[in-house]
Amino acid sequence: MDQLLNSYYQNNAKKLHTTVNKIFNKHFGGTMGRDMEEFYGIGTDVLVEIWNKHRDGKDTYDSSKGCFDGYVYRAISMAITDEFKRQNRDKRTTKVFKLDDNGNKVLDKKTGRPIKISISDVRLDAPIKEDSNITQGDMIPSDFDLNDEMGKKFKDERIEKFLNNLSRTQKQIAEMIMDDIPVSDIKRKLELSDKEYTDNFNAMRSFKNINILCSNTNQTNFVEDENMSTTTQTMENCKTDRISIASIVKKIDRHTIRFDHPLQRESDQWSPSMKGNLVSDILQGNKLHPLIFAEQIINGVPIIWDLDGKQRCTNAYSYSQNGYKVSKNIRRWLIKYQTTKKDENGNDILDENGFPIAVNAEFDIRGKKFSDLPEELRDRFLDYSFNYDQYLNCSEEDIGYHIERYNDGKPMTSPQKGITKLGTEYAELVKSISNMPFFKDMGGYKVSEFKNGTINRVVVESIMTANYLDRWNKFDDMCKYIKENADTTIFDNFEDMIERLEKVVTDDVSDMFNSKDSFLWIGLFARFIKSESDDKRFIEFMTEFVQSLHSKSVDGVSFDDILESSNTKDKGIVTKKMSHLIWLMNEYLDNKENLVDRREITNYPVEFIADAIDIDREVIEDDIEVYEDDLNTLLDNTVKIGAKLRDKENRLSLLAMVAYSYKEDTDLDKWFDQYAKKDTYYADQKVNFIHMRNDFDQYCREHKMSA
Repeated sequence: MDQLLNSYYQNNAKKLHTTVNKIFNKHFGGTMGRDMEEFYGIGTDVLVEIWNKHRDGKDTYDSSKGCFDGYVYRAISMAITDEFKRQNRDKRTTKVFKLDDNGNKVLDKKTGRPIKISISDVRLDAPIKEDSNITQGDMIPSDFDLNDEMGKKFKDERIEKFLNNLSRTQKQIAEMIMDDIPVSDIKRKLELSDKEYTDNFNAMRSFKNINILCSNTNQTNFVEDENMSTTTQTMENCKTDRISIASIVKKIDRHTIRFDHPLQRESDQWSPSMKGNLVSDILQGNKLHPLIFAEQIINGVPIIWDLDGKQRCTNAYSYSQNGYKVSKNIRRWLIKYQTTKKDENGNDILDENGFPIAVNAEFDIRGKKFSDLPEELRDRFLDYSFNYDQYLNCSEEDIGYHIERYNDGKPMTSPQKGITKLGTEYAELVKSISNMPFFKDMGGYKVSEFKNGTINRVVVESIMTANYLDRWNKFDDMCKYIKENADTTIFDNFEDMIERLEKVVTDDVSDMFNSKDSFLWIGLFARFIKSESDDKRFIEFMTEFVQSLHSKSVDGVSFDDILESSNTKDKGIVTKKMSHLIWLMNEYLDNKENLVDRREITNYPVEFIADAIDIDREVIEDDIEVYEDDLNTLLDNTVKIGAKLRDKENRLSLLAMVAYSYKEDTDLDKWFDQYAKKDTYYADQKVNFIHMRNDFDQYCREHKMSA
């Protein structure tokens, strides 16, 4: 140990100085302009402490956990971080007037001026990203210390909820940060690129997570003293008022305004420059679009939902909690404000009448957090008021209608807009499934795809391929179909199926479950379950598919050929892919009796219709999607849910009837309504179609229609 320690003091302590300089260059923006002798002294103190512990037989260094130089580097780095916190504590504190027992300001006996006292803010100054100004305190952008809060190890329900809301990778990052592991080591141990680390870290700092950590867990007894009430006795449909950011912050912490309606898109949709421009506009006092709220009475309790303005509210809240720095790429960064003239001690200078002297000032907000703003601008930010409109006594349908209406023409992604068609109950179930460990930890999904609604789309598409492949359509239409035809059992079974996959998926195939192809593999697994084989056999099939089966031909066509011809999600292509995968899987499982299952979803409908009504195959291939759409419309408009005519087994016959109506130039609507009252149909689809056609021809003769 003596030899190891002495090496730091050879050549005028060159190794010690080099180590401290490296720490500053890596974590604190370099050594220029700093009194380094003070920090070299801190390094010496650390080495002396290590030697003293060694002398007393209380070594904290364990050679099995790394080299001695790395141990010294981390120890000095932590000591310097602590010194920065001590030096800067007073600079970062919020100051308030000292009050006596009667609430009056206490005056300084010498100057006669009010005395200000500091309220300490506890923050972490150590950067967590090389060559960046992001600090460990950025991890939880609020007024509490990350190490202090996270170190409670699940004793605080907020911490437990926060950690449970993270993916496995994000949880590992949080735990390593708590253990003071450098960012470079975190990336290396978790095998993360710079972008992957940044994406995960930003997701950890999302509004949802900030709100968990900053929320008031003791919410039962409080008095609403803000201007905006949460109840109404009026019979009006809508009311208009104003609400300050300070009030919004309180209400978010108390959960009296909700931003998590299942039909709404996620928070954190704005870019850094958009968030920075919002802060700039607020500090300038610029008028912004009004917020839109809806009041819904649930179990006799009024709940206020945000319908429009979620990004404005949540980003204003996040900034007030030190959630981000203002981007340098904003339109106006120099903010004018009025302050009072100060002396060298920071006290107000008074005029001859004892009033503060006002002076004009400017402040550059670029790169600044909320706590970096002058007190006057912090007050201005919190005092800013949004106009808002609040719809009263809304139903679920009203809320869905308003969310879709206010998002028309806005840059929502297709999944974000489509999910509004699901209805509140099913949208909530989809989002719950999207948050399962399988999607967060096991698939080849990007962090951004959880924010932009892509994972919700994956769930919806997978439910369709697993249960309603014949109704595959555009995303909006599939969401509508699920809302009108599914029940909670579909979601329960789907969730059970995902849990089964979660137990058997291996690293060899996990990346195959991505936003592009998951719906195919999950839909295929739904069919595999019927074979009653061990679930591991499905993973074995997927592995073999990657190695060889992707190029295996079925009827002269391989899966690679299908991809090469077209890689869209049109119904025809999706059914071809599913057909091919089902045949390959059944053959792999030696499930010979089910090899014909591919006829369920291949081009068999084209062949069936061509044979049934004597129309050229190429014509049917061109028109098959028209037949499908017309049949879906006919069923939706004329046949009630649960009628036997809707049974899957009748689908081919009904498609042929639609094609027949086109050939004969007649309408099926009224006949459909009558024919749906029948109780029995024929399993043989050719026989079934003949009976349908004969019944339709008879109907046309009776009603003097041509057929």
